[in-house]
Amino acid sequence: MPRIISGEYGGLVIKTPRYALHPTSDRVKEYIFNVIKVWKGLTVVDLFAGSGSLGLEALSRGADAVDFVDNHALAISTITENLKILSPMDKTIRRFKANAQTFCTKYPHYYDRIFADPPYQLPLQDSFFLSVANALKSHGLFILEYSVHSHDKFFVPLTLLREKKFGETGVRIYEK
Repeated sequence: MPRIISGEYGGLVIKTPRYALHPTSDRVKEYIFNVIKVWKGLTVVDLFAGSGSLGLEALSRGADAVDFVDNHALAISTITENLKILSPMDKTIRRFKANAQTFCTKYPHYYDRIFADPPYQLPLQDSFFLSVANALKSHGLFILEYSVHSHDKFFVPLTLLREKKFGETGVRIYEK
């Protein structure tokens, strides 16, 4: 079962939707949040959110605002249930049943941090990466999880800061 690793809600187990997905492992989450330590006061979006695990971790570590985006109604329902368990106060939280590949086009220069954990078989278009880059504030970070077996070439118009592989999962951290 996925859990929140650290912060205000550290240790809480979170629910996952009842359909096939690859939830972010604790090991991958620990890596991301050990590399990126500053979350307090930031605006974050969790694209392809699933259970909302990454966005919930950001909330636990002090993010002021988190948007959760998934095109599956069951994912949005699960995120809503997880938020009821946490009942975060004084935070701006929005849930969107929307296409994560086009969502960022509506929010230019809005986010400090953008998570994307797409289904491994989903081809990501160059337009997705351009919209992510446009949605980031200056010095914002984009955290991408991907299948290490994917042969897709990612055109990301951002600076790659770090990359690490964990079994089947790769993580790339980019900066604007």
